Amino acid sequence: MKKFIKNYKSSLILLGAIIIGTIVGLVFKEKASVLSPFGDLFLNLLLVIIIPLIFLTLTTSIGKMKQPKRIGKILATVFAVFIVTSLISVLVGIGSTKTFKLVNTQDSDAIKEVLNSTDEVAEKQDVNFLERTVSTISVNDFSKILTRDNMIALIVFSILIGISINISKEKGEKFLEVLDSANNVIQSFIKIIMYYAPIGLGCYFAALVGTFGGEIALGYGRTFIIYTLIAVLFYFIVYSLYAFIAAGRRGFLSYWKNILPATLTSLATCSSAASIPVNTDCAKKIGLPDDIADTTIPLGTSFH
Repeated sequence: MKKFIKNYKSSLILLGAIIIGTIVGLVFKEKASVLSPFGDLFLNLLLVIIIPLIFLTLTTSIGKMKQPKRIGKILATVFAVFIVTSLISVLVGIGSTKTFKLVNTQDSDAIKEVLNSTDEVAEKQDVNFLERTVSTISVNDFSKILTRDNMIALIVFSILIGISINISKEKGEKFLEVLDSANNVIQSFIKIIMYYAPIGLGCYFAALVGTFGGEIALGYGRTFIIYTLIAVLFYFIVYSLYAFIAAGRRGFLSYWKNILPATLTSLATCSSAASIPVNTDCAKKIGLPDDIADTTIPLGTSFH
């Protein structure tokens, strides 16, 4: 029992904080929204660190790769896995909802009208595929790359800087040392944020449940229940299967030992971007090499 508590201490503290926050939200309802600023503070701390985190982790991880083949192998494997797992998710989504009527006919007609009016606006501003691709992977001003609105451009820029460091060899080592030092500082900053995580997540859940608890339960009705059930089953069954395929029993145990902080953060913030710092830390604790974890998590967030 002592070993269990020691191994899962941080996860249990986070889980306990969220349970307490949920109870506070259910008891005090709208009044619990007074705690919202404390939850927002945690979310803001996570979001403000995303841009430097992605740039530094991607650049240093690629810059440290001494074998150019490893860069190509990691990127190719990562995108192949993303495509396969995305297709599996789509098939599960279609299969699990095929026998249910999620939207009434009159509602679907209204939705179509909204979509059609949106499409008309989109057509007026339509650009060809190449122009759209260029605007997605690049920006025309350096300041624009320092925002979450251009995440893919930031990732491409970071990868290219990392490759440039590799090409520069000895002349790029000092620059890499500076970036690596900055990356270590960012990782320490994330550790500081996580000390506040139980308070931040607890308050966030209290405000969320207190404000939207009834609406979540009644507003979405059947769709919400089906989605939640399938998502929970997918989380426990499919993700466990992925972990087992990756590293057998050891991978399965390591996954469930370390994944809870990332899970709770994503549930509380409803933001894959805000979950990047915690997710990356969890991936490394599971046993992924730093270069793979630092590359995969940011890429996965944008791909998703």
